[in-house]
Amino acid sequence: MSTLDIDTVQAFLLVAELQSFTRAAEALGATQAAVSMKLQRLESVVGKRLVERSPRAVALTADGAAFLPHARALIEA
Repeated sequence: MSTLDIDTVQAFLLVAELQSFTRAAEALGATQAAVSMKLQRLESVVGKRLVERSPRAVALTADGAAFLPHARALIEA
């Protein structure tokens, strides 16, 4: 069983808020590839696709939008 990693949840929140893997990576001081890998790992842990990726945009899926308040609560705790 995998557990949630705080850094991974933080990356998800930044991607959701900034709607960009690149801007989230800049905010975290990481590469875009590293942020993408964190999101893939998080999606694997929760068993759901959280973001829709396209060359020009990033948007939350319905599951991502449902997970967002839980992610915020986890970070705030």
